[in-house]
Amino acid sequence: MPRRFVAAAPLRLLSRKRFRRAWTAGALAGAVRWLEVLAVGWFIVEETGSPMAVALVLFLRQTPMFLLGAFAGAISERGDRRVILLAAFTAMTAIMGLLAVLAFLGWLTVYHVAAGVFCSGVIWALDFPVRRTMLGELAGPSRFGTAMALDSATTNLTRMLGPLAGGALMLTIGISGAYLASVACFGGAALLLLFTSYRRPAAPPAGRGIFVDVRDAFAYLPHAPVVLGTVLLTVMMNVFGFPYLNMIPVIGKDELDLDALATGSLMSAEAATALATALVIAALVRPRHFLRLYVVSGAAFLACVIGFSFTPGYPEAMAVLLASGIGFAGFSAMQGTLILHSAAPAIRARVMGVMTVAIGAGGPVGTLHVGFMAEHLGAQTAVGIMAAEGLACMALALLAIPALRPWRAPETP
Repeated sequence: MPRRFVAAAPLRLLSRKRFRRAWTAGALAGAVRWLEVLAVGWFIVEETGSPMAVALVLFLRQTPMFLLGAFAGAISERGDRRVILLAAFTAMTAIMGLLAVLAFLGWLTVYHVAAGVFCSGVIWALDFPVRRTMLGELAGPSRFGTAMALDSATTNLTRMLGPLAGGALMLTIGISGAYLASVACFGGAALLLLFTSYRRPAAPPAGRGIFVDVRDAFAYLPHAPVVLGTVLLTVMMNVFGFPYLNMIPVIGKDELDLDALATGSLMSAEAATALATALVIAALVRPRHFLRLYVVSGAAFLACVIGFSFTPGYPEAMAVLLASGIGFAGFSAMQGTLILHSAAPAIRARVMGVMTVAIGAGGPVGTLHVGFMAEHLGAQTAVGIMAAEGLACMALALLAIPALRPWRAPETP
């Protein structure tokens, strides 16, 4: 295929109205996710002064992914994915509105914030099995890689802008402003989905229970080594890699002596280069690249997190986090792509639910792990130790699962 047509693939996909509306709805909801991490983290640090308290509250956001992810995949196969997302975004609009009112009245407590974070976690339990599966279906099998890389680019854009917006709102209005922005984003996402047409997929055979579907999804993994390896590396990255983000408000405030806006810019740095990298991936990625890109990018990302733990000041931290975005983009873009590409179509949504469980299982453990170490060793030291553990576990996974080794990836055209 001529290069100019390959590079235009994301634009062609966005020219489809149904895909564009669903994609934009996901972008608006995603903006809340990253605005919330900064705003909530900063609020909890100010209220309690404890890194462990920050970790515990953000732990609540990841718990629903572990508890509900597999069931979300099974329910997604039975229902209309658009309606499920529409109901979820509408509910979150109301919840964020209530939290904004409590903040304006001065009645907001850590417990209210924690409850809101848990409700947000329910939304992210739907992300892989419902929203990303729906995006893949709207794009079509020949464009799975482009769709997931484009969605990853969007996630990185929201990761870049969300913390900056959260920092600016915390400096000017306070957490009530962050909740009002969340109302606008979730409300806009719900309106877009309301006017998005979507053909509901065929339901599973009558008489099958949800628990049977969930069991079958987990039983499928040993028979698909690439899918199994993708899920295992996802667990590892969520235990030993991504939780470093939860410590950035602590590192910025307590160890680098930054204000909320500067700390938000640190949290956004990785997303800036990840955005550019994901756009390149969306234009050029091919199936033969999927596994190599996933594994190598994950290792590079963990190496950068180790480097971040040694940075003495804001400029050095910014430089390392900018570099880390390249690895983050490759890993996150290929997460969903490998499942959509490698899993059997009849079980694809349920396996995406298993992926959500992997994120939900790893995230809370990683958050508590780094929070505990930060409480006793300091936040920067904690993220460095955590990432080094991640590299060691990744090496063990490559030894245990030959199909996962990037140098042995099949040369699929």
